[in-house]
Amino acid sequence: MNILVALAVFLFFTILLLVGIFNGSDVTLNLLFWQVGPAPMGAVIAAAALFGMAFACTIGVLDGIKIRITNRRIRKQVRRLEEEADALRLTLARHEGPGAAPVSEEAQTLPGDLRPS
Repeated sequence: MNILVALAVFLFFTILLLVGIFNGSDVTLNLLFWQVGPAPMGAVIAAAALFGMAFACTIGVLDGIKIRITNRRIRKQVRRLEEEADALRLTLARHEGPGAAPVSEEAQTLPGDLRPS
């Protein structure tokens, strides 16, 4: 999958370079409150591509932070549940100690039995 992404990125930048080379005429950019130019069309296209990549990277970083926060919350929840399960196993082991009443064979083979084997 990484090779496919690298190939797509390489193809995109190759096409971008060719469009920039073949469209060398100067253009004027009309932004909200001012005009920039004249600037070569290739430079305008390259700047737009760079701003687009920066925006995509920012979105990716923010998504990664969100995933890390969720993972941390889930790890804490798993740790808490493991501690609860250990406490329940310890309580069960205390009740099944040497002084406990014998358990029938039928009770030992019930489906869904949660006792550790």
